[in-house]
Amino acid sequence: MFNCKRLPGFALALAAAVALSACGSTTLSQVKDGHTAEPVWPAPERAHPLLESKVHADLDALRKVQLGASKLEIYTLLGSPMFREGIAGVHEWDYLFKLPTTQGEVQCQYKVLFDKAMRASETFWNPAGCADLVGGVPTQAAVPEQREPHVAEAFEVSADALFDFDSARLDDAGAAALQGRIMAALDKAQHVEALRVIGYTDRFGDAAYNQSLSERRAQAVKTYLVSRGVPGEAVMTQGRGAADPVVNCPGAKSAKVVACLKPNRRVRIEVVAR
Repeated sequence: MFNCKRLPGFALALAAAVALSACGSTTLSQVKDGHTAEPVWPAPERAHPLLESKVHADLDALRKVQLGASKLEIYTLLGSPMFREGIAGVHEWDYLFKLPTTQGEVQCQYKVLFDKAMRASETFWNPAGCADLVGGVPTQAAVPEQREPHVAEAFEVSADALFDFDSARLDDAGAAALQGRIMAALDKAQHVEALRVIGYTDRFGDAAYNQSLSERRAQAVKTYLVSRGVPGEAVMTQGRGAADPVVNCPGAKSAKVVACLKPNRRVRIEVVAR
């Protein structure tokens, strides 16, 4: 068993993601294609929110929850589930919120069930009266006009800001900044389905090695995002090596040319919507 106290920064996040993946199919209620006849609630004291601020519910975000929404849409609105349900293949997310009333805050549990397509299909409150504090139960999301997946938002980050040269080890500060940009992109898009993470290298080095490095960098970004609660099945990765260069800098390898090629060493994030 690993010792969490000995694992700094990204290593701790990676270990947490691996630990969670072992229980990816964990479920409390008997969920059948996104529905259950009898919701089962985890003990409130077992809640482990990644961000304590999320416990104080954003009522506007809760009111935007709609049936038919993807896991990534629910994550964008509410954050990650708070009871360590797992990171992939999970059909039941549980939250613990504090909702405001005229007498102060009350503690409420919220459950979202997902169907086989990983779309929200049923929600529950415990106690049931908490729904009235939010404003009722979610409605069915309207079917969007755009049915084919498309890139709704995209941005690129220099790999030099995320990784050491010739390395796939993600820098803690760079990863945190990247997550902030991703959340901003998710907030701008509608009907989000997935995130696509694409790694690139410059032209120096063996083509096979560059391909592998770009794939490992994309996977490192995914591993970090999953450790921060992003649903694993909603993150796709791809490595393109030295393909699609942004700049062309002729000449043999030198400090000047390596610096010139910096724009080519990058990670592209695409928000895929429907």
